[in-house]
Amino acid sequence: MALGPEKNYLFGPNGAGKTSLLETIHLLGRGRSFRTRHAKQLARHGAQAFSVSGTIADLEGTKNRLSLQFSDGSLVPRLDGSRAKSMADLAQKLPVHIIEPNTHSLVEGPPSKRRSFLDWGVFHVEQGYLEAWRKYRRILGQRNSALKKGEGRHMLDIWTATLVESAEVVEKLRIRYVAQIESLLQPIGHQLLNEVVNLEYLSGWGGSSSFEGALEASWNKDCVMRTTSVGPHRADLVLRMSGRRVREEVSRGQQKLLAAALVLAQTELFVATCGNAGILLVDDPAAELDEGSLGRLLRVLDALPAQQILTGLSEAKLSLDQGAPVFHVEQGKIDRVV
Repeated sequence: MALGPEKNYLFGPNGAGKTSLLETIHLLGRGRSFRTRHAKQLARHGAQAFSVSGTIADLEGTKNRLSLQFSDGSLVPRLDGSRAKSMADLAQKLPVHIIEPNTHSLVEGPPSKRRSFLDWGVFHVEQGYLEAWRKYRRILGQRNSALKKGEGRHMLDIWTATLVESAEVVEKLRIRYVAQIESLLQPIGHQLLNEVVNLEYLSGWGGSSSFEGALEASWNKDCVMRTTSVGPHRADLVLRMSGRRVREEVSRGQQKLLAAALVLAQTELFVATCGNAGILLVDDPAAELDEGSLGRLLRVLDALPAQQILTGLSEAKLSLDQGAPVFHVEQGKIDRVV
């Protein structure tokens, strides 16, 4: 299946396999499904292994073959036939953005959803972020292990300086990224919702003191809980619409538009900083959106300089770009119509 460089449309009945195709692309670029946390569930019924692969081309025409093989409970990433060092190697080659029926969980879901969204974006546009984040997580794990064992204060202090150092790098890059994405989010939010949309980063320790000071203040609590209760791993993003926090105050349709605005702002930032937005998957955009909201979303997509795949039950609700590839999906079989 060869995709066009801009819009691509997949139509077919529910259960035909449209979302499975998007899931495959998402798996290649992210190393996980957007529908389940368990890779084993992606295998055919009764199978214990599976593999997926695809070929991509950059703006200069250079091609790469990406593949993932699942067996014995683990995913093995490969790049051009050779085993990759980590999933990050594939992610750098294939940035994948997605808007799907459960995207609203980015707004109403737990902080971990928003941290994942944030960390994935910062990883792609800020050099050094992945190394700093991995270092922070490694030291955090060592500190938490010492807490669980009931180690004394002198043992915990061994990790403090390195933990603080890596946390400061993570925070600096996150804050810079949020400022960049908010500048793009505001016009998109206005287009989709006719509201002023703002994004705020909340550090994982209240922000009124240094991280080192917050660790000191939380010492007794950490000893009781036997885990580190403050730090970048506790951070969150707060969305505001015309000054009010939106997590519990807007409709499901508005939540979906707000989450879509975040994804689209992130995609635009990719274009501005990397020159390549990657691929945007839009699964059933008509779900839970009225005609006016859907029309506004489609107009924003029209102006987005990214390869896109949009799915739907039929062409009725999606105004097709002239000349864009159209595919019909039936029982897992994909046929090009146009």
